[in-house]
Amino acid sequence: MLNFYLPDFYNNAVLINFLDDLMKHAPQWFYDDVRIGAVYGCFPGAIWNGGRVVWGIEHRETIAKMIKQYNDRGIAVRYTFTNPLIEEKHVNDLYCNMLLELADNGMNEVIVNTQALEDYVRAKYPSFKLISSTTKCLENLDAIRAELNKDYYLVVTDSSLNNTDELFSLEPKDKIEVLVNHYCQDHCPRRQAHYNAIGHAQLEFTNLNFPECKFTSRSFYGIMENRSFISTDLLFGKYKEAGFKHFKVDGRAHAVRNVVDSFIYYLAKPEFRDRVRLYIYQQVYQI
Repeated sequence: MLNFYLPDFYNNAVLINFLDDLMKHAPQWFYDDVRIGAVYGCFPGAIWNGGRVVWGIEHRETIAKMIKQYNDRGIAVRYTFTNPLIEEKHVNDLYCNMLLELADNGMNEVIVNTQALEDYVRAKYPSFKLISSTTKCLENLDAIRAELNKDYYLVVTDSSLNNTDELFSLEPKDKIEVLVNHYCQDHCPRRQAHYNAIGHAQLEFTNLNFPECKFTSRSFYGIMENRSFISTDLLFGKYKEAGFKHFKVDGRAHAVRNVVDSFIYYLAKPEFRDRVRLYIYQQVYQI
């Protein structure tokens, strides 16, 4: 079984739930042996959140209801607690702890970046599966092997390794999660600075001040030109045959058309993609 991890459980909830229903009711439209293993993201206003800025606030009742809806479907909720600026002084945040308490049932997961938050979650919420984040920007093979030797459920590798002999040399492959369609240029020299800027904006509730970015391709089909892009031919051929089982689809804070196209591309068989797309736009977005 190949597990796909989809963004963004808060803003894409209706889309993801509809897609999950469609996969169950019309399995012949989708690739064999694929499932939505987890949905990742964060509820608005969590200072531990990283990767994308998510300002705002959400009611406790709504949070609990959304978590239950996913879990009842057999889908794990995965928090992106990857803010690279989190220190020990931040771990007692009441709102973030509430998010963990509401999802603390042994099914859900946390993506971590900093040692301070990782240690805290391990000690106080041991039922969560911990995942090492791609936001650590680890391109060195020795550093990645060290991550794989730690007590993580999964390690999300840097997309710069995609489609390389180095990635295929890593073991165990069933502990590696591959980011298949990163919306960034290969080997971006500003990536860590971007994550730091996002972390600062999330932590301080201040304006996002991005370093200059010259990468212009923000469409799903545009990033297919990246060397790191993993096509379905490669994924269901080379990657599956090599033993990879876990695949992350990028797309938080991206346009609806990019999110829909990426979900369809990786989950639906080519001959049914247009039909699935039409159903989604008609039933989810009423267009």
